[in-house]
Amino acid sequence: MKKSQLQKINNWQEIPWKEIMFIIRDLQNEIVKATLILDMRLVYKLQNQLVSSFEGRALAIRKTVSNSGGKTPGVDKISWSNPTERFKAIEELGKITKNPNKYKSSPLKRVMIPKANSTELRPLGIPTLIDRAVQAVYHLAVDPVVETRSDFNSYGFRTGRSQHDAIAYIRSWLDKTYSPEYVLETDISKCFDKICHEFLMRNTPICHKHVLKEWLKSGYIFENKYYDTNEGTPQGGIISPMLCNVALNGIEKEIRNIFPVNKTVKEGKPKVYVSRFADDMIITGKDIQTLTSAKQIIQDFLKKRGLELNETKTRIVTIYDGFNFLGFNISRKKFNPRLNNHTEQTTVLVIKPSEKAVKSIKAKIKNIIRKNSTEIAAIIKELNPVLRGWGNYFKISYHSQSTFINIGHLVWQQMMQWVRRKHPRKPIVKASAKYIITGKTHSNHKWV
Repeated sequence: MKKSQLQKINNWQEIPWKEIMFIIRDLQNEIVKATLILDMRLVYKLQNQLVSSFEGRALAIRKTVSNSGGKTPGVDKISWSNPTERFKAIEELGKITKNPNKYKSSPLKRVMIPKANSTELRPLGIPTLIDRAVQAVYHLAVDPVVETRSDFNSYGFRTGRSQHDAIAYIRSWLDKTYSPEYVLETDISKCFDKICHEFLMRNTPICHKHVLKEWLKSGYIFENKYYDTNEGTPQGGIISPMLCNVALNGIEKEIRNIFPVNKTVKEGKPKVYVSRFADDMIITGKDIQTLTSAKQIIQDFLKKRGLELNETKTRIVTIYDGFNFLGFNISRKKFNPRLNNHTEQTTVLVIKPSEKAVKSIKAKIKNIIRKNSTEIAAIIKELNPVLRGWGNYFKISYHSQSTFINIGHLVWQQMMQWVRRKHPRKPIVKASAKYIITGKTHSNHKWV
């Protein structure tokens, strides 16, 4: 479909999403090319073209309403619940991108939500839908530049990269006989909440700086009271993960300036490797002194961005003690080479779910089964996606058979307890027969 035909679209249902995505992809590719030749004037021109286009605005509205929480309104209590409202939002967004210097962001609606695997609460900022759409369309334009400039071994909030890629990379340089034996675990204290606004204003490659300033200085409303925001980028905003990468990109280069990549395997080499996922980072080295120096480099780097390490969660360990990263536990264990004729190594790299991850899934399994006290259909509907998601995430952990067996046994135990509660007067064998398929008709399990 030609661009002239796109201008004649009169409703949401007529929008040809496939063609629109092709047009936006081509524009993003042009932005990448301009970034590579360091032509920022052309970059900003192409960004302005993208955010002003019907295609960019339509795709931004679609992303906004299809995201998790896309129906949750902000402080203005406005939601786009039908196609007519969404199509009108494209025009409303066009008025903003046509005159970006007149844009005024609404305050965020702040709510407190539990941290993952914790009883602590963290703040979540909910922008209005139109502010989310503004962020989404500028994200389409700015992300190609940030992606092009990103650290090679950065894996968080990047298209086509995941936690599995980070773990695979770590495995590639820790499973050799000559692999580094020391690891620096780092944790940045309140990264999203503390990023320096002035740094983001100077270093975010966005064509309209006023729009960025409005997001950063929008403030928030909590318990009917307004608060200013003088630092940080709110968790909950579409643009926030990318701004986190803007702040942290370059950290690998800083370390590489002091510790270049090893070209050959020699005892004297520092063996420094870096893997970062958002604000979680792992650095390896041949000894404690090397990693102490690397830690100082990181501290100096973060200080310029208004950030600092959380000293209580930053430590140097040996690979034999092991460390946790992205829910996995990684360590080296003694290994008898006679059990495997293909290697003479005396140790093996073990990657498995961390104790915290196992404890979390067990608690979730127990909660799901216990709260659904009468209907097994409700248990199946809620529990299966949890088990499937957890299994798919940790299936790349190479020595986790016993962990998966243990979790499977827990499901069996909890379900048998559920049967006993539901049928207290029946023998457990007869009561459970109603719910369980036995034999090997389903995969390799003894029961389903």
